[in-house]
Amino acid sequence: MPLKMKEYRFDFKDYLNDLAKKTPQLGGGSSVSLVFCLGISLIEKSLNFSLDKEKRLKRYLFIFKKIKREVFPYIDLDGKLFLKVLKEKERRKFFLEKSQNLIIKIGKNCQKVFLLAKKIESKIKKSIISDFYIGLSFIKVSLKGCVLNLEANKRLFGLTCRYINIFKDYLRKWEEF
Repeated sequence: MPLKMKEYRFDFKDYLNDLAKKTPQLGGGSSVSLVFCLGISLIEKSLNFSLDKEKRLKRYLFIFKKIKREVFPYIDLDGKLFLKVLKEKERRKFFLEKSQNLIIKIGKNCQKVFLLAKKIESKIKKSIISDFYIGLSFIKVSLKGCVLNLEANKRLFGLTCRYINIFKDYLRKWEEF
C-alpha cells in the first residue's frame, strides 16, 4: 500500500496570517505554546519509533502526551488573556498575572521535558535521533520565548518574576545538551 501525505499547510494558514497582523490576539505567548507542542510531538515521534527497541519508553510517551495536552490550549488562551488585559482596565492586573502564570507554566514544562529527555536520550533509535534533537531545540526556543515574554511583562507592566533568572539558568545549563 503506497503512503499518501496529507497537506497540512492550509490548516495553519489562518493562524500564520493572524499572527502577522497588527492585532493583540496572537503573539509571543501563543507562538511559544505552539513551538512547545511541535517539539513535544517530535519527541513523541522518536519515542514511538523506539518502542520496539525499548518497551519502557511507553511510560515516557504517556508523560509527554499529558504535558502536551496541558500546554496545547495555551495557543489560544494567551491571546484571549491579552485581549482582556487591553479591554478590562479595572481588572488589568488580574489578567496580566494570569497571562504571566501561563508563561511560567510553559517554562516549568520545558524544564520537565529537559529532565525527562536526559533520561531517555540513550534509548532513542539512532535512525530517529535527529527528530528527538529537533524537538528538544523547539523546547529550548519555547523556554527562551518564556524568558523574553516575562522580561517584556516586567519592562512594560512592572511585573516582577523570579522565574526569569531560573529559566535563564536552565537555558545555560541545557546549552550543551
